[in-house]
This record gives sequence, C-alpha cells and structure tokens, in this order.
Amino acid sequence: MSNRLDVEISAAALEQVHKATTTIKTALPFLLKLSDSERKSLSLLDDGRRPFTEKCFELGSRNPIIDPGAGLIDAARKDLALFLQLSNIKFELEQLTEMLRDTRQMAGAEAYETARFIYMKAQMAVKMKQAGSQSLVDEMGKLYKQSPAPSPAKAG
Repeated sequence: MSNRLDVEISAAALEQVHKATTTIKTALPFLLKLSDSERKSLSLLDDGRRPFTEKCFELGSRNPIIDPGAGLIDAARKDLALFLQLSNIKFELEQLTEMLRDTRQMAGAEAYETARFIYMKAQMAVKMKQAGSQSLVDEMGKLYKQSPAPSPAKAG
C-alpha cells in the first residue's frame, strides 16, 4: 500500500478557492445555462469553422448585397471575440478540473484501499478466532456490501 497524498486543505485555502470561484462567476455575470435541447439545436463554432466565420464577416461587411444589416456583423464580431476569450478561460479551467479530478480520485482510492485493508485484517482476525472480531466484520460488512464498485464512467 502506498500513500501518494498526505495533504489537508486548510479552512483559509478552502475559503480562498470559494472566493475565487465566486469572483469568476461575478466577473462573468452573463454566463448562461442551456437546456439539453437548446444545446443540441445550436450550431457549433470550432477552430475549423472559425476561418469561414471570419471570412463571412469580412466579405459581408464589404459587400452590401450580402450584408445582413442592422449591425449584425458588428454584434457577431463581438460574439466571436467573446467565444475566443471564453475558449481560453475554458481551457485553463479544464486543466484545473483535470487536476482536481485526478487528485480527488487518488485521495479516494487511497482512503478506500486502506479501508479494504482494515476490513481484510478484521476478516483475518475472525479466522484466527480473535475475540470481538466478528462484530467488527459484521459492522463493516453491512456497508461494504451496500456500496457497489463504481463503473469507470461514474468514477469521477
């Protein structure tokens, strides 16, 4: 058994993290929550479609016959700038989320591995007829049998 993590997060550090996430939410008050159906109905802009989008804005603003009018190109340029800014923020947060997920998973695995080792030792104590060990196995066994192993998709 190894223990790669031996860490505690201080109350001050937790407070700082909560303040930081609140700061992000406050700094970006326009963030949306889309329904699944809304999300599925939207066209997707990605790195492959960005040059097309930029070219359409350029040509549309220079050619009155294809200009959508009413300031739509200027508004769309703002949308594109916002998309790019949010893409950078999203990337940074995804890196952080990956690190949080992996560290959380390791901490949980280490805790659970130790718990299973304790349970195994209690079972061995029963086999060795140690006084009082059966009640320990029974108590731990109730919870061990209730908790199915998570599937890889849910283990995050």
